[in-house]
Amino acid sequence: MIQKRVLDQIGEVVRLCEDTDGIVIVNRNGIVEYHRISLDSYWCSQETEGCHILELYPELDEDSSTILQALKTGKATYNVLQDINNRRGQRVLLESTTIPIVVDGQVECVVDSSKYHAIDQRVIRGDSGGLYTLDHIITQDTAMLALKERIRNVAPLDSSVLIYGETGTGKELVAESLHSEGKRSGKPFVSQNCAAIPSNLLESLFFGTEKGSYTGALTRKGLLEEADGGTLFLDEINSMEIGLQAKLLKVLEEKKVRRLGGSRDIPFDVRIVAAVNEDPAKLIREHRLREDLYYRLGVVRITLPPLRKRKGDIALLTRHFIERYNQKMKRDIRGISEQALRRLEQYRWPGNVRELQNVVEGAYVSARSEMLMVDHMTDILDQGLMELDQEPAGGDAIEDGFSLPQALEQYERELVRRAMAQSSSISQAARLLGVSRQNLKYRLQKFNL
Repeated sequence: MIQKRVLDQIGEVVRLCEDTDGIVIVNRNGIVEYHRISLDSYWCSQETEGCHILELYPELDEDSSTILQALKTGKATYNVLQDINNRRGQRVLLESTTIPIVVDGQVECVVDSSKYHAIDQRVIRGDSGGLYTLDHIITQDTAMLALKERIRNVAPLDSSVLIYGETGTGKELVAESLHSEGKRSGKPFVSQNCAAIPSNLLESLFFGTEKGSYTGALTRKGLLEEADGGTLFLDEINSMEIGLQAKLLKVLEEKKVRRLGGSRDIPFDVRIVAAVNEDPAKLIREHRLREDLYYRLGVVRITLPPLRKRKGDIALLTRHFIERYNQKMKRDIRGISEQALRRLEQYRWPGNVRELQNVVEGAYVSARSEMLMVDHMTDILDQGLMELDQEPAGGDAIEDGFSLPQALEQYERELVRRAMAQSSSISQAARLLGVSRQNLKYRLQKFNL
């Protein structure tokens, strides 16, 4: 066990590492003595304590493990990015700070604190089973029907495609349909969300790495190699740093890539489908999207309308989601009341189709009748979410009993709820709100969301 005389030093380091997703304390023999992690989906301390660090991360060795390096050299490392697989086969991106505890010139143990970055990546090989097709685009809107036909005509081409649409409008659905309906459908489909991944890590994901190219680096294929012969979908490409956009443009023009730390060029044959969630012209004006990359990616351009501009689809989509959740939850909801449907049609839907889906799913939780009613959606419809244009009753007057802290808390709760409704994961909602994942998890618990 770790000797008592080093506990004070450990405690001081741990206090400095509170704003992290996980803390590991490893003794001088490389055995995990303590493990605290905030991600329930990863693994628990019972699985790790008593194990050697290389048992948990079998790809690593003495040279590539920051923990073993700290034990060997007695030197700390800070914010080292590691792309590794654990013994479960889960791929994890760690941003690790590793600090040795040294007493009388001898390393007694190591404290490693890490932030976990969601890759937000999917790789589907072989045929397109499991991918969306045009049949999954549910609509009776004239403009959307024309858009489906355009996608069908574009799908067989090799031309790159740029999709523009607000959050939740179905950009990934369109990207998968382009692959499923085209001649590359039997080849890999690789999807990568470019948001919220550090630029140097995103670069290694794109181009791949050779072992030893930087501390903790292992031999990895990049996205362009993974997608060879198929389709690479780059979501939220506008979040990519301008410098990396220039490197990506060069690689796409040359159609060959060199791994970080590598010495040879690797040719690839990939169709690029990219997506942005803001107006491309605005992104170019604000220098968040290179104009030359925009023209390279936007050989074909597809713009998805927001749900508020296709309100005739709200009833159709609601019935579709009811059928889906009937099957998933083994329920028999027959439909939605006219009053509830009218309320849904009044809402502006900032989170678009994804938010509507979340609202229907939430209504299922409280529904105890054969129809979804207004009171099943009380949290959604009765907390100032309708975004109507009129001023609230009383204008600017402050009523008796007004509490600023209470009002701010209600507003904060509403922002958190909206972000979750518009997002497909806690990580995405945290990015939308500009807070850490851990911070958002705290607020979800605080507001019982």
